[in-house]
Amino acid sequence: MLFLSACAKRGTPSGGEKDTSPPVIVKADPPLGSTNFKGDRIRIYFDEYIKFKGVEEQFLVSPPMKIPPVLSPQLSPSKYLEIELKDTLLPNTTYSFYFGNSLVDNNEENPYPYLNYVMATGDRIDSLNLKGMVKDAQLRKAEPFINVVLYPNDSTYNDSIIYNSTPRYLTSTLDSLPTFELNFLSKGSYYLYALKDENKNNKYDPYLDKLAFLKKPITLPTDSLFLLELFKEKIKFKAERPKFTGSNNITFGYQSDLDSLPEIRLLSVVDSLWSFTEKVADKDSLNFWFRAPSKIDSLRFTVAGANSIDTFTVKPVGGLAKDTLTFAMRSKSSLAPNQPVFFRSSTPLKAIDTSLIAFVESDSIKLPALLKMQADARTLTLDFNPKPEGSYKLSMLPGAIQDYFQQTNDSLSFRFNMTPVEDFGTLKFELENAKPKDYPMIIELLDKNDKSLQSLYLEAAGNALFQYVEPGTYSVRITIDTNGNRRFDTGNYLLKRDPERIIYVPETIEVRANWEERLRFRLLD
Repeated sequence: MLFLSACAKRGTPSGGEKDTSPPVIVKADPPLGSTNFKGDRIRIYFDEYIKFKGVEEQFLVSPPMKIPPVLSPQLSPSKYLEIELKDTLLPNTTYSFYFGNSLVDNNEENPYPYLNYVMATGDRIDSLNLKGMVKDAQLRKAEPFINVVLYPNDSTYNDSIIYNSTPRYLTSTLDSLPTFELNFLSKGSYYLYALKDENKNNKYDPYLDKLAFLKKPITLPTDSLFLLELFKEKIKFKAERPKFTGSNNITFGYQSDLDSLPEIRLLSVVDSLWSFTEKVADKDSLNFWFRAPSKIDSLRFTVAGANSIDTFTVKPVGGLAKDTLTFAMRSKSSLAPNQPVFFRSSTPLKAIDTSLIAFVESDSIKLPALLKMQADARTLTLDFNPKPEGSYKLSMLPGAIQDYFQQTNDSLSFRFNMTPVEDFGTLKFELENAKPKDYPMIIELLDKNDKSLQSLYLEAAGNALFQYVEPGTYSVRITIDTNGNRRFDTGNYLLKRDPERIIYVPETIEVRANWEERLRFRLLD
């Protein structure tokens, strides 16, 4: 017994070296590259058990099929991949079943790289290809899994085809590099598009998808490389069904890029009903605030956008919390000289009683309390001339602020100070080789997450000077403001209008305290 015990010590076997080899194809039925295909089932056999990982994102069929094929294995690993065809195949056509890197071995999940099964229903495999790159009009880097498609330039082609019909050929950029390659193409004339196909129907939905297009058709064969620039179109306003989100607050969702607020109008007139509409920050929704003298069973609205009018009925729901008045300081407690001081309320504001507000410097020197209510009725700004390294306190006695629901504030106190000027740096951005046609332009200082921290508008040649910059690493973004409206304008497919040009300066710069840094960039055509 002692001998057996000594021989049975517990331990963890080393298991040898980790398997890093992908699965190996043993055979395919029919073989890869088969012609005159007539069947409805394809099997590819491997030397080990395989499974799918991320196949929903990566699997493509070119040309696309109205009824997608059924893939296996589904629930358990298998030694073969099966493609069961459910759609009628086109005659004399080369088909490509592209799996990307989604097929992996069962144990270590080593991917079979860029698995692509090709066969033809005719007597030959088409062999032409097309290459290029996809970029994003606004983002520094294009998103992954961008579809690149071709439509034949024939009698069936028109501008609306991308909304209603699937393309002739299809590929994807996958999740690594923003490059594409369309293979196994037949010669001819085609229109080239790229699509961020959110609902995976191989058609363009302006409310969901990003699009890129070339204005002129291309002819195959070609050795040219093509650049496609993705953009999100400005879409027509479309309201969504509203709902109560507070006792005096109804939220209207919408799909659009708003230049101005849509008109929300009550159809059933309620005596003495006050209302106020605002856009919710960073969300595609509107807040409709209202105050009625008595209980309301339901409200009927029309929501009028630029090109549409929708009608909705909203009924109150139980359990909603009362909309109460609260305040928060939205500025930092330590400010640069060019940073505003502002406060945000939870409900729309009606009146300010400055006699109940005290504003002091260094806890003793009284200053005028120049609080201003902004047009959104939720923001208060403090207008004053700060002193370098000054320390300030703003106090509000109860009743200083009143909202539209007859609520007033409790006692409030906010403290902040001015950061010494020598704690900041300065960045001078010098633009070389810019031509008159490149102006006006918007120059933005970006943090490491590409968030805009400061913005300057140049109407003619000159340098951009960013002052009071906190020490850190920054980059610069340039927007060529072609129409001079001081903002980026996206493209329009039907009008064949490209988005305005955005350039990310590739160099970053380290800004140090109490120092002026210079960044030079040569703007090319």
